[in-house]
Amino acid sequence: MHSDSPNLRLIKSPALPPSREWGRLAYGAAAILALAGVFTCWCDTPMTWDGAYQFCFSLIQQKPYYYLTRFHSYVLWTPMVLLSHVTSNLGVLKMAYGLPFTLAPAFSVLVSWWVVRKPAPHLVLWAIFGAAAAPLPGQIFVINDSIFQQHMFWPVFLGLIVPLRWPQVIVLSLLAVFQFSHQIGLVLLTGGAGAAALLAIPDKAHRTQLLVKSSIALVLAIVAFWKILHFPDSYAQREFTWDAAHNAWQWGVEGYPLRGLELMWAAAICVSLARLLRSRHRDEIRRALWIVAGLCVAIAAVIWMRWASDSHRWTTAVNYRRWVVPLTIPFYFLAFVDMWTRTSDAGEATGERSPAITIGYLVAVTFAVVLSIQSIVWLGMTRRLMHDVEQSPTAVVPWSAISWTQDTALDHWGTASYVFALEGREPRHLVLDRLPEDSAKQWEILRRHPPAIPLSSFTAVSPDPGPAGWFDFRPMLKQIPR
Repeated sequence: MHSDSPNLRLIKSPALPPSREWGRLAYGAAAILALAGVFTCWCDTPMTWDGAYQFCFSLIQQKPYYYLTRFHSYVLWTPMVLLSHVTSNLGVLKMAYGLPFTLAPAFSVLVSWWVVRKPAPHLVLWAIFGAAAAPLPGQIFVINDSIFQQHMFWPVFLGLIVPLRWPQVIVLSLLAVFQFSHQIGLVLLTGGAGAAALLAIPDKAHRTQLLVKSSIALVLAIVAFWKILHFPDSYAQREFTWDAAHNAWQWGVEGYPLRGLELMWAAAICVSLARLLRSRHRDEIRRALWIVAGLCVAIAAVIWMRWASDSHRWTTAVNYRRWVVPLTIPFYFLAFVDMWTRTSDAGEATGERSPAITIGYLVAVTFAVVLSIQSIVWLGMTRRLMHDVEQSPTAVVPWSAISWTQDTALDHWGTASYVFALEGREPRHLVLDRLPEDSAKQWEILRRHPPAIPLSSFTAVSPDPGPAGWFDFRPMLKQIPR
């Protein structure tokens, strides 16, 4: 008789949301992130900061742009360069240029789900936090290598701490190669190796596999360290100082970005605690934790939406990338704790299945809304920029004609290239840099014999079309007094 009571039936309910429920979250969150990625790309957001410069450079040189040994962009933009041989539609080419980066968060969640689907489906929640919350304050710098590399690492990290099948080993091995592109790969691979080694302590059943994976990750970290020593990155060396790190923190992290991220950390901790406190006698505490988690995500969304709506507030978001790895560590740690405590084996009450799923959706929606607001703001600035540029009576547009761009993402040396990408295959205007010394260098490039076109104050290209007929600057050059 007592065995049929509702309370006892509740205790005997399945441990966690069934795999299909976590699957719905994974696919639903990935769809939200993917839609945001497509919209972001349509708004030309991958052209922010030096994005337009790298786009134009790739088309003119007919080879994908890459910086020093950061080879990831060469891989990702090769299809765009090949596509430029068969179409001259700049809208299509800009989509091909931006989508590999804007779809990276959705790809990260989908592959992470494929990795954890059978052994630990609940871990996909941390992949969503890692792809949608941690990098969001810097995601507007779409083509950044640090943030892209972080997206590629989440499936690898989860693969290090759960049992794998051979197809997964092959795919994750390919993704691990991206960790050699930027120096942060050394930190990520070392952390993953440590997590796998520690999990081997309580997990006797998979101890050998965990230790093997830890050893492989450690070897890869050593290779990454060797690459840093033998193929030094001059730019990274200049930035690897306390002053540079402090400035990046002050201008890229403090304020709105950090406030929102702290709330996301708090939400993730509440989720973790709610799932750890499984005793029926703590139901009220767990219910309170779920409510607090949801409120934290909602408040973070409001803070970031306010930040995103004003282009002057996120003008220095480009600096966030330098701190993205340490700022993501809390989510890696909570995923590790989840596996260490084996939450999936202990069980949760049926009534507590939905909160974790809901939190995952809230995080994904926050990402989509915030990035979409920034993209809409960017699109509005783009249209105003082109209106003012087209009103210029001369082919060379002084910065004073677009001085309203100061302290926005358009206040950058890449804006000249962006105007080229917007005007088409025969650009009509050259926008000078705001800094007098840089605009002087641009004039110097224009007055060379033979004359050249400044993509920036430090890069000159021929006015003649390249091998595939890209960007004929000769008509514009005829309008410029020399």
